[in-house]
Amino acid sequence: MKQNYLPELNEMYQKSASKLQRHTSLPQQPKSYKLEKLKKFMKMLECAIAFLQVSKSNISLNYRLKLDSCEKQIIKIININRPNKIVPPLQYGQFPPPHMQSH
Repeated sequence: MKQNYLPELNEMYQKSASKLQRHTSLPQQPKSYKLEKLKKFMKMLECAIAFLQVSKSNISLNYRLKLDSCEKQIIKIININRPNKIVPPLQYGQFPPPHMQSH
């Protein structure tokens, strides 16, 4: 899990930290909903990163029981915050790819 998710989580954290720093460096900027949301997101990233950085020798039974739910949460964080892939517009007469067709 560490190899799969930690680099991307660290990158997200660094981007969020620089965004937060830019926002807070503005003179007397009022607290906004987006700022609070960014702080909560960073806290969530910190928890996920800390969870992944536990050394193998310190993994307890309780930790192992939380692995599945934590991995699902990490995947959710990554998928929600990845930039969306731009899908080219369809030409007349073309059908959407199978994964985009509605049933």
